[in-house]
Amino acid sequence: MNTTGTRGDTQLGMALDLSNEGRPRPDVAVRVRIGLGHTGDPLPDLERKLDGSWKKVELAADKRGSTGTFRMDLPRGSSLAFLRITPRVSPRGEGDGLPVGVTMTDGSRTLAREHETARLATLSLDIVSPKEPVVLRKGRWTEVVYTITNHSHSTYSKAQVQAEYSACTADSDDPWDPDACPDSAAQPVATALRTQWRDGTGWKEVTAPDDGSLLAETLTMPFGALPADSTRKFRFRFRFTGSEELDGNVRRIVITARVNGKAVGASERSLGIASALTFDIR
Repeated sequence: MNTTGTRGDTQLGMALDLSNEGRPRPDVAVRVRIGLGHTGDPLPDLERKLDGSWKKVELAADKRGSTGTFRMDLPRGSSLAFLRITPRVSPRGEGDGLPVGVTMTDGSRTLAREHETARLATLSLDIVSPKEPVVLRKGRWTEVVYTITNHSHSTYSKAQVQAEYSACTADSDDPWDPDACPDSAAQPVATALRTQWRDGTGWKEVTAPDDGSLLAETLTMPFGALPADSTRKFRFRFRFTGSEELDGNVRRIVITARVNGKAVGASERSLGIASALTFDIR
């Protein structure tokens, strides 16, 4: 069993890597046990992926956590099954997580058993504005505001926000259509936009490095110190430069942002990821 979500995701993904060398087994039971991070924590939500969409798995609570069971067909050979957990709890410090145990049975026979820890986000990044859908007007600034929260008892002395733009020719004129901008059609767009972020003294210019690296389309904006158990606002804005045009008549821009940093005395970095923001260009 592997964790597929990134530290900081509001939903933690887990993949069950299954191998069945025997006959196909229809309707096997999968029991998922999610422990409590701390006494008194709220119950999480659990979903499983079925036929390309997420289906809720009902959980029954007890003093030590919650348990849910669903059924699935186990084919011969290798296969994958996916779970998604919404923790509904923040960590107290670095390394906090929810213990997860998965047991697969066929009647009275135990086929597999695995344990994993779903790590919780120490930093989180939440959208304040704008509210979607948003229509962009060329030549005008569009401002985005996030709330950054440090849920831990440690100080992050050099936190930073990173944002990435992507654009595509939308398949639909409906700005609420979540499938109107397929991943396969995305194209880089950072050079067509001018971006600024705001610190305590005013607006600062930021550009993506044009070096062919993995960060070639990533805008990095230093946020500074983020004290323990604190929340701060972060603002940036963008507009079209006019020096580069995008393809297509109806275009859509998607912004993905994350906050990251290393706490004082911590051995690893923490990452908080915001929901993607979608903009229509008219």
